[in-house]
This record gives sequence, structure tokens and C-alpha cells, in this order.
Amino acid sequence: MRKGTWLWRAVQRVRNWQYRRAWAARAPAGARPAPPLSIVPRDAAPEPKTVVCLPIIEWDFRFQRPQQLMLQFAKHGWRVFYASTAARKTTEKAPNVLEMPLHAVPRAELVVVQHPRWASIARELAGCVVYDCMDDISAFTTESRNDAERLLMADADLVVVTSSRLEQAARRYANRVVLVRNGCDYEHFVKTPRANGARKVAGYYGAISDWFDVELVAQLARRRPDWDFLLVGSTYGADVLPFGDLPNVELAGEQPYADLPRWLARMDVCIIPFKRGPLTEATNPVKVYEMLAAGRPVVSVPIPEVAALAPLVRLASDAGEFEREIVAAFSDDAAEERQAFARSQTWEKRFEELRTAMASALHILLPS
Repeated sequence: MRKGTWLWRAVQRVRNWQYRRAWAARAPAGARPAPPLSIVPRDAAPEPKTVVCLPIIEWDFRFQRPQQLMLQFAKHGWRVFYASTAARKTTEKAPNVLEMPLHAVPRAELVVVQHPRWASIARELAGCVVYDCMDDISAFTTESRNDAERLLMADADLVVVTSSRLEQAARRYANRVVLVRNGCDYEHFVKTPRANGARKVAGYYGAISDWFDVELVAQLARRRPDWDFLLVGSTYGADVLPFGDLPNVELAGEQPYADLPRWLARMDVCIIPFKRGPLTEATNPVKVYEMLAAGRPVVSVPIPEVAALAPLVRLASDAGEFEREIVAAFSDDAAEERQAFARSQTWEKRFEELRTAMASALHILLPS
């Protein structure tokens, strides 16, 4: 691939975007991105029963939908190639799952695209293209508004969305749209023990960025100095200065997915204190299913996808309402009901929904 061509420019756009959104949040101080990579033109036919994932995050970043769905493909007999703009060599991440540099990715029967910046590359790699639309991409402050997503939706063989709000938007441009919400690895969270600390703890895990309502949590912490607030996740993109003088707020930083049950074990109640806006109004939080699988009461702002889970999830819009609902949640004994719901929201079940849609729209991945 020659420097300056459309394909070269597309690769650079993907690389630059991924480093702005993911690398800065996970790399140690002084780390530098890998040098640019290129795609080698191929004339070979796509390999059967293979899927290339052109992801929104690197495999070893925050473990959620991109990795979970690819693990499901692998468990169902597909060979998965997870593209990376940072990797220097091919690495086996799980049985049948290979993370590889972009230039090494082969042509495949199916390509799953998770960001519009990959669109121009996707058709070069496969005949069937699925766009897995997880968020309102244009609502991120790190993104610029353009026509790339609209064009990808119109061109993709199937558009998969995670929320009703995204479904409404996608149907304006795409012919085939299916709603497949997020899910949970139930077995990973179900054995989380109940919290038994000396003080009550309200907790959160996930990204703490500009859509996280820092001021709301700070108000809660001031109102209830007898409670602790445990916040687990990278604070890249967030102004956490309001927490500076609050001894009952703990910022634990980004933690591995494998350790999340251990952190949940310290939380009596989980909170989802997002700001209301285009991004969060369209999001279907993975964490809510995981928190319910752990049996935890959840108090959240009433964004549509979470409000639909009431009364399993308690809803609150300001500090006063959050305080009231958290107090009630401390004595909530409906853990079994929450876990029963989460058991029906697994990634295995989500994959079955996706497989059915793909069998209909693409005539591949037929149910066994």
C-alpha cells in the first residue's frame, strides 16, 4: 500500500482515533504509539468460517462487548482475527482468537466493523460486512461529526445496534437493522459475595469521563459523610477536582476485568450517575447487567435503556433522589430476582440473537 492513497489515509484515521480514545487512557506515562501499519493487498478468496473484527478498542483495553462477542464466535467454531493498530505481532488471546497487526489480517468470510473509520477497509477484507453500532459515535467529545457512519450504515449488509434510540437512527439509513443489546458473563459475576464492611459503600465501575456526573457524586458524598463512594475506572477525560476534599470518595483507577467481582464485593449498592445527553440517552450499559448478575441493587439516572429495567433498577435524577433510593437499596433483599433476570441476559443469548439475524440477512452462520 502506497503512502498517500485512500487506503493509507483510512488506516491513519483509524490509528489516530484509537490512540486518542484508548491509548491515552491505558498507556503508562511516557508511552508512545506504535509506528503506522499498512494493509498488504490480497487477491486470495476469503477464508470460510473466519471473522475479522475491526474493533473500537484494543483487545487488552476495557473488556466488554467487542471481546465478548468475538469469544462467542470462537466458541461456535469460527476463527477470529482481531485487528490491532498497536500490536507488533500476532498473539493468541483465547482459543480460536488471534489478535494481529492490521497489515497481517487476512480476507475473511465476515467482517464486523465497530467504528465508521474502518468502513473503507472493511470491503477490502470480506464480502459480508456487519456494522456493530454500540454508541452514538458522534456524541463523543473526541469525535468529529461527518457522514462516515451514515455511509457505512447504508453500505453494510447488516447493522446491529445496542439500544432502541440507536435503532431508530439506524433505520433512517440502513436496510437491515437488528437490535442486540449488551449482556453479561453471568458466571463471572454471580458468585460475588455480599459486602460486609463497617461502613456502607455506594460504588461504580467503568469509564469515568466527561459523561460521568462528578458533581452529582460529590454532592452525595457531602450529604452522606457516613457512606463511602468507591469509583473504579480510568478518569481520563473527567474533571475530578470536586472529589479533592472528600475523604469518603475513593478513586481506584482502571482495574482488570478479572478483578471486577472483587471490587463489586466491597459495594453494598451500585450507582450509574451519568449526565443526560445524546451519548448516554442512546447507551445500553454493559455494567448494569453485570451488577445485577452480582445481585447488587442498582440506582441509576433514568436513561431509557436502564429505565426500562425498573423496578429491578431504582431510578433517581438528582442528589436528593439518589440518597433516598440508596437508603432504600441498602435494605433491599431482591438479589435472587436480579440474578434471575441477569441469567437471561448472557452473551451466549445475545450471540444467538445475532446469529439468527445473520442467518436471515446474510445466509451465513446458520443455527446448528
